[in-house]
Amino acid sequence: MSIVAHHETPILYAAPLSGYAYKAALMLRLVGLEHELRLIDLSTPRAERPAEFRAVAHFDEVPVLLIDGLAICQSNVICEYLARRESVLQEGDESQRLKVREWLAWEAERVGLNLAHACFAHQFGAHPPAVAKWYELRALQDLERMSEVLSKRDFLVGEQASVADVACYAWMPYAHASGVISAVPTPLRDWMARIAALPGFATPHAIFGSIVREAME
Repeated sequence: MSIVAHHETPILYAAPLSGYAYKAALMLRLVGLEHELRLIDLSTPRAERPAEFRAVAHFDEVPVLLIDGLAICQSNVICEYLARRESVLQEGDESQRLKVREWLAWEAERVGLNLAHACFAHQFGAHPPAVAKWYELRALQDLERMSEVLSKRDFLVGEQASVADVACYAWMPYAHASGVISAVPTPLRDWMARIAALPGFATPHAIFGSIVREAME
């Protein structure tokens, strides 16, 4: 996070085929915050991406949110900031807050690695077959872990949605569209439906339009 010029309207730098960027864009929709969406072409070498983006993107990656005079990088950090700022999708007591952060750390280590790479491999042939298979198998294990938890409760932490659910959900539409997920376990499918029923929810298609639709269909 760094200090930047204050903008009246928050600006989100995102890429249509990035589940990380979708996570931040979805969170902005869920909290009902008007914002400007600026798309970054990830096929462009990092050193050649727009100067205005590189000036605020600490790691030359999406998403980056400019808000309240801050440049916030990393999708989970953006989600947590928005939840606190708008007082939505928040946890209950300290025990629940810790559990949410456990899930956020797990998502970054597992879903944000395995499912993301499995999706990219299916969509773009980005990895050797053995490597792609390794990521896919690990991703399926992650989904089984989530399904086991969600067979016992409506959301990952307690009975209300939190940023943990948003974080773990974000790659699901991409995984389904790319064929990584073929048969979705019932607890996971029901949880996805509950996420989709949240006020303000929007699919990647609705947020990014034809760019993501053409790539995912």
